[in-house]
Amino acid sequence: MADSLHQMTAEYVPAQDRILFRVNTQDKLEYRVWLTRRLVRNLWGVAVKSFEAKPEVTEQPRPQVKQAMMSMQHQQAVQSSNFKQKRDTDTKPAPESVTPLLAVATQISQVNETTIRLTFVTAEGKAVNLQLNEDMLHAVCHIMQTAADRAGWDLQLSVGDAAAVPHTEASQVH
Repeated sequence: MADSLHQMTAEYVPAQDRILFRVNTQDKLEYRVWLTRRLVRNLWGVAVKSFEAKPEVTEQPRPQVKQAMMSMQHQQAVQSSNFKQKRDTDTKPAPESVTPLLAVATQISQVNETTIRLTFVTAEGKAVNLQLNEDMLHAVCHIMQTAADRAGWDLQLSVGDAAAVPHTEASQVH
């Protein structure tokens, strides 16, 4: 997909027991990909590993601080995203996805310092590539987490652990 992203949405479709992930481009093309529970769980693991690989996270000496830092970065990215806009219905299906494609694998790779490529490999042998920045990847994770929660898949998806920062008592002096 070479066009600039305009909007991403995900909704659980009970009849399919899948999440329909839609990506609209600035040129009004819509790519639709079915995501299974297994794929969302795998995508989550790959995304979290990507967040853990960031230098500001790897430099932290304690695992609890790494988890807290990832959680803070995720919350900041989610808060800066716009999830209130309604899905744009003035789109046309992309030629390669007139019907939704079934994703069977996912990959995340660092293209350069600011660009991440999220790839959905489909059962049809196609690849849907999204060029994202880190905040957008956090937004994709938030969208997937919300859809998986609505699906009742009980995946317990989270990025980091906000409660992981150890609290020191006031009487402790260093």
